[in-house]
Amino acid sequence: MNKHVFRVLGALAVLAGLMSVLPAFGQYREYYFYGKVVDTEKKPVADVEIRLRDVETSRGYTVKTNKDGEFKFAGLPHGVYKVTFRKEGFALKEDEWKFEALQDTMQKVEIPDVTLVSQELVQKTEQMKILEAEIKAAADKILNKDYDGAVAQLKAFLEKNPGEANALYFLGISYTRKKMFPEAIQALTQVTELVPNFPPAYFELGVCYQQQGDRDKAIEFYRKNLELDPAKVDSAYNAGLILFGLGRIDEARVQFEKALTLKPDDPEILEMASRCYINAGEFAKAIEHLEKAISGVKDPEKIKFLEELLTTLREKK
Repeated sequence: MNKHVFRVLGALAVLAGLMSVLPAFGQYREYYFYGKVVDTEKKPVADVEIRLRDVETSRGYTVKTNKDGEFKFAGLPHGVYKVTFRKEGFALKEDEWKFEALQDTMQKVEIPDVTLVSQELVQKTEQMKILEAEIKAAADKILNKDYDGAVAQLKAFLEKNPGEANALYFLGISYTRKKMFPEAIQALTQVTELVPNFPPAYFELGVCYQQQGDRDKAIEFYRKNLELDPAKVDSAYNAGLILFGLGRIDEARVQFEKALTLKPDDPEILEMASRCYINAGEFAKAIEHLEKAISGVKDPEKIKFLEELLTTLREKK
């Protein structure tokens, strides 16, 4: 073999050696992407079509998830990828993956779990937004004291969406404000059946029964409201008033003292607690409560009345 042939072979050998140590960018073997597609309950979603499109070159790559919702893309070049996840029955999901750094060796990249939302859930969410808007419009009518308008809107709403607890609650509120207590009780009772742990419904039922003169029922619902919402001072105060009127003074005092733990400076609660202590003959305690009550009263006639009561109590002390 002549020298020229040896020189050529030698050059090729050197070139081959260089090729073996240089990064193989031309092979586009830089990234290995893998991950999982799940639904909103974190369950794997199979047969999801995943498409990648390289923004710069427009090259496309497609795979489908396996039965465990897993996917992988092996040997992709660096770049910015537009990604779509598509499966019938689910909303289309789009993403962008940015992997612009050149790599000397294959880099494994775990993609965080991709969540697909079912079309059914999307539709329910959209419907819920519509429902919320209608109920809010009715609530605004109540705030503006347009109770007739609220009732009309809510009744029409409930014809299309029977058993919707929020609408029933606001309907009950509207009837209460209109002093239509039987109708209010009917709507609010449905609320307690649908949502047993919703405190405001029990308070409103207490108001309705109190206004109808059914004091035992009113106390029952005020107590249920306090059980679910111990910070509801109005329930404690209202229950105390009813018990005081029934002559159940000790029980009334318990309710007024409970209310005072929530609103310690409220003059009306202080006065009623004082009356309970007067009935029990505990004049020192009654005076203590009345003195505190007077400091919060603005009405001159009321102040005069309480001062006269205080004078009488001090004489008995």
